[in-house]
Amino acid sequence: MTTTTTPAEIPTRWRDLMEGLCELRPIKTKADHKRAVAQARELMRIKKRTKDQGDYLESLVALIVRYEEKVVPALGHDPIGNLKFLLEQNDMSASDLGRLLGSRSMGTQILNGHRRMSQATIAKLCARFNVGPAVFFPHPQ
Repeated sequence: MTTTTTPAEIPTRWRDLMEGLCELRPIKTKADHKRAVAQARELMRIKKRTKDQGDYLESLVALIVRYEEKVVPALGHDPIGNLKFLLEQNDMSASDLGRLLGSRSMGTQILNGHRRMSQATIAKLCARFNVGPAVFFPHPQ
């Protein structure tokens, strides 16, 4: 895996993504997981992703979620419940969440189920609480 520092340095084509970032294979170790999460965060920072970048990110997140479901079963598969738990553990209120996300009302809207969490929101939450994105996705049925 090549470590990149800016969104502009991330490849835009599938083949280049596969060669320049982590290879899309099942995640089996903590180190693999750490690298995959770092790459996903970098891709989430790109405001306008190419189709290949979006597809790569979607595939990478699926692998991360799969690994976390097997290895990190501490939190359930209720994204809002998980968020509320993380807020409680960090002595944060809905207002604090809103400030973190850049809009005071957004925190309350998400917690009340009136607004979905975007990729950008999930990226901020992952960085703040040091968790992987699977924490904010419901369990597949």
